[in-house]
Amino acid sequence: MKPRVLMIAYACNPQGTGEHWLGWGWAEQAAKNFQVDLITTPKSRAEVEQSSRAAGITPHFVDVPPAVRKWTERAGGSWLRKLSWQKEVLRLAARLHQEKKFVLAHQTTFHTFRVPFLAARLGIPSVWGPIAGGEHVPPGFERYLGPARASEFGRGLFNRLWLQSPGVKRSLREASLLFVSNQTTLNFLPPDCRAKARIVAPNALRAEDERCAPPSKTAAANAPFRLLYVGNCVATRAIPIVLEALAQSELADYEFSIIGAGPALDDWKTRAAALGVAAKVKFVGKVPYQQLNEFYAAADVLVFPAMRDSGGSALLEAMARYLPVICLDWGGPGEMVDSRSGIKVSVDSPEAAVKGFAEALVRLQRDPGLRYTLAAAARVRAEANFGWAAKRKLLEDAYQSLIRP
Repeated sequence: MKPRVLMIAYACNPQGTGEHWLGWGWAEQAAKNFQVDLITTPKSRAEVEQSSRAAGITPHFVDVPPAVRKWTERAGGSWLRKLSWQKEVLRLAARLHQEKKFVLAHQTTFHTFRVPFLAARLGIPSVWGPIAGGEHVPPGFERYLGPARASEFGRGLFNRLWLQSPGVKRSLREASLLFVSNQTTLNFLPPDCRAKARIVAPNALRAEDERCAPPSKTAAANAPFRLLYVGNCVATRAIPIVLEALAQSELADYEFSIIGAGPALDDWKTRAAALGVAAKVKFVGKVPYQQLNEFYAAADVLVFPAMRDSGGSALLEAMARYLPVICLDWGGPGEMVDSRSGIKVSVDSPEAAVKGFAEALVRLQRDPGLRYTLAAAARVRAEANFGWAAKRKLLEDAYQSLIRP
C-alpha cells in the first residue's frame, strides 16, 4: 500500500493560475506514488473535487468560522483570517492523523513564511514550502519605486518583525525540511534553519508550455527589434530601467510592448515620454492568457527587470517558448536563468544596471544567432528544472529521505 501523506494548500485550484494552480500541482504530483489527503478552502470546491477523483486524491475543505470571516473582512485583517484558517486545519489534521496515520505532512501554499505551518506540530516528518517572502529591492534602487517607496520600506520592516513572531519561529524550528523559493529568502531566514532548507523554485511549466515547438521564423531583413514585457505593472518590476537603457543604447529600429496593468503604468508612461522613447513603447494593457502566445511568438526578447520577485511566471513562459530573457541578476529571476539561457544584469548600482541592459539589448539586436542559441538553452533549462516530472522527482526524493532516512 502506498504511504499516506497530508498536503495543505490554502491556494488550490486545478483550473486556476499562479499560486492556486501550483497548490494543486504539488498535490497531483504527490498522488502519483503516495496516497494524498488534501486540505484546502472551499473556494474552488467543485474544481478540486472533480480533479481529485481523477487523481485519486481525498479532499477535505476547511473554512474559517463565519464570525471570524465577518470581523476580518470589516477590519481588513486578512492575515488574521489566514491564521484562523490554519488553526482550523490543525484541528482537522490531528483528527485525520489519528484515523489514517500519515507518514508525512506538507504545506505547499501559502508561498510565504509569514503564515505559520501549524500542522508541523503533528509529530511526524513535515515539509514546508516552497516559501518566499525574504526578497527585497537591491540597495540603491529605491529611486525606481516612486510612490511605492514608503510601502516597500514598511514591507521590509514588517517581514523582519514577523520573522520573530512565536508561530513563525516555531514552524521554522519544527518543520523537518524547508523548500525555499530562492537564495535571497534563504539568506533572510535565521541561520539555524538553513541547514535543513533546499532551494525549490515555486514556478512550474503548464501543459501548454511543454507542448510549445521551436519557432520556424527567421529574422526578416528589415524587421524591427521587438522587446516584450508581460506581468503586473507595479513599481518593483522597474520598467524604467529598460526605458533608460533604450535611451542610452541609441537603438533606433525597435518596438517595446508592455503587457499588463497596475498602479505603476502612469509613472512608466511619464518616464517614457521624458526619455524620448514613448513613440516606440506600446502599453497594450491586460491580455487574456490565451492570446499571450501571439506576443511571445512575435517578440525577439523578453525583458524582466524585477527587483523583488520570488520567481516569474512570464519569465518561465518565455523560456518555454524559445524566447531569450534579459533580467536582473537578483532574487528568483536571477536564479531561474543561467548564463547559457539568458543575459543577467548586475545590480551593483542603478547606473550599472541601466548600462548592462543597454549593452544586452544592443548585443541581442545585432546578433540574431545569439538570440537563437540563448532561446534553445532556455527551453532545455525550463524542461529540466521546471517541468512537473523534475519537480515530482524532487518531491519524492525529499519525502523518502524523511520517511526512510
